[in-house]
Amino acid sequence: MLTLFFVPDLGAGSTIEVRGEEAHHAIKVVRVEVGEELMLADGSGAWLRGQVELIGKKSFILAVLERGLPEEVAQELVVIQALMKSDRAKEAIELLTVAGATTIIPWQSARSIAKWQEDLGEKWLATAIAAAKQSRRLRLPEIESPITTAHIAKRFGDQSNLFILHEGATTKLSEASKQITPGAIVVVIGPEGGLSGEELGELGAAGGKVVLLGSEVLRSAHAGFAALCAISALTGRW
Repeated sequence: MLTLFFVPDLGAGSTIEVRGEEAHHAIKVVRVEVGEELMLADGSGAWLRGQVELIGKKSFILAVLERGLPEEVAQELVVIQALMKSDRAKEAIELLTVAGATTIIPWQSARSIAKWQEDLGEKWLATAIAAAKQSRRLRLPEIESPITTAHIAKRFGDQSNLFILHEGATTKLSEASKQITPGAIVVVIGPEGGLSGEELGELGAAGGKVVLLGSEVLRSAHAGFAALCAISALTGRW
């Protein structure tokens, strides 16, 4: 598998020059060599395969060998993730990215200890980029601005595939997945302290299905990954 790097624009020419942080990583960390083949992606799914033609101090040039267009997303996987401490949040973003989440939305839930900071969006995106490179994922997940419980209900209330994970649910995720319809699949993950009764009531009243993810209680950082894996297997994505 070829090493993957992300660039903002793949251009249209027979060669492409890579600069900035990705060039630094390729030259100083990965230590790419002339003649080596690499892959570049623009984050939206488009990609190219190229051969290193020239390496400078702060950039390198690829001769384009092959190009590919974005594949259509069969069904969006949206994860609404309650805010956690930074180390747990990083772990969650890594796992959600490799599991195929198309959109990740931070949620300031009632029992979230952490608070959203202005620089967290950039940090979450940087974590997603690193995870995508490791997993050879060509399309980056979209990292949105924080959402409130009321906005979840308003935006996704008419979404028939809205699942709220909760340890007290009586319906298994595997059972609820049998009724998945076309359209986005939205999974709501609570904080370590769990969802409040008010949140469960508001999301349930909006049409959300409260579901159980096994008998074990997973950490907030791990629950979304487990849910996406289960859904991917149950819906035939895997």
